[in-house]
Amino acid sequence: MDDSVEKPKSLKFKEPVIDVAFSPAADLVASSLITGHVFVHRYAVGGNERKLRQKAHRKSCRSLCFSEDGSLLYTASKDRSWQAMDVETGGEKMRLEGAHDKAINLVKYVNEQIIATGDEGGGVKLWDVRKNKAAFAYKEHVDYISDMTFHKEKRHLLTTSGDGCLSVYDVRKSKPFHVSENQDDELLSVAVMKGGKKVVVGETDGVLGIFTYGQFSDVTDRFPGHPQSIDSICKLTEDLCVTGSSDGLLRIVQLFPHKLVGVAGDHESLPVEKVILSYDQQWLASSSHDHTVHFWDIGYIFDDGKESEAEDEDKAGELDAQAVAIRISKEIGDESEVDIDGYSDGNDLDDGNGSGNGKGKGDGDGDSDGSAQRELSKPTQAKKKKPAASFFADL
Repeated sequence: MDDSVEKPKSLKFKEPVIDVAFSPAADLVASSLITGHVFVHRYAVGGNERKLRQKAHRKSCRSLCFSEDGSLLYTASKDRSWQAMDVETGGEKMRLEGAHDKAINLVKYVNEQIIATGDEGGGVKLWDVRKNKAAFAYKEHVDYISDMTFHKEKRHLLTTSGDGCLSVYDVRKSKPFHVSENQDDELLSVAVMKGGKKVVVGETDGVLGIFTYGQFSDVTDRFPGHPQSIDSICKLTEDLCVTGSSDGLLRIVQLFPHKLVGVAGDHESLPVEKVILSYDQQWLASSSHDHTVHFWDIGYIFDDGKESEAEDEDKAGELDAQAVAIRISKEIGDESEVDIDGYSDGNDLDDGNGSGNGKGKGDGDGDSDGSAQRELSKPTQAKKKKPAASFFADL
């Protein structure tokens, strides 16, 4: 592949980025910061444009996601609140304070009626947005909720936790559909693959654990190969995914047969916290500890798939991993490839605690930039009897 392919410039912020999400309907990307601010940018090869900057929460905004039509942005915070805002105006559509007993780690759009949230104590709640109240509350986990994904056909919400278990919830029922056995390692990420037949989880020891759908007691397959923890999984096709690891690499992984196909991006040894795919399947976006959201070209994978379909209808939908061109983009530190963003003045950093330039204030809870970065950079230990510290502990 041509290494000179143009891509949107990276978005550089003045504070750590905790989460990032692509709109499912437009060229928009949302970023949440440790200060509680939320940004929405229109991204393009010719230049990025900031569309929205909002102080959404008093403390760090740990998670965000778009509605199915892209008109609403849901955010959740360490301050135990979650809200829905209008993407165009930034206006608040709804807000629930004290939604959990513990700080909220994740918010997940399920459908137009249901929003899922998970907290750092292992609690999961399904919210009826029509009534602005919880429909179901689950307490199967004893440690932080690390990731969620929704299987639309089965109407199952799948969650991973630092306690080493995978839980599956039928969103129509008050009891869990299944809770796996403890995998003796923290589960950090999850994706449904192979046409809904497999569930892949990322573990702290660098192993991809693979469950057969419906057989959730224990994994039926394991794929080692990552030298460090797998903090994020982004599904590309039914056979290919991209993993974000603590060693800074975005790896393209094929399943059945299992192989590491190559590298889609490199954060230069900084841990990758999130990797996502744009709605048009052209770009990956990823965030790490450098206060930056990076874009990576991934469209060539889907172009290869289309060419393969045209050549052989019997292989429609399958991608030849050997045909996937690999390249590593080095963006960090190149000013020509970075859009500086964040705050125009000190007042934008004021979270009610008198923070001026934002330095040393973190999310208003006594956490400074430095302490947050150090906490993020600590290697996650395998689960022992005592619950491990959450990635979000100091965010």
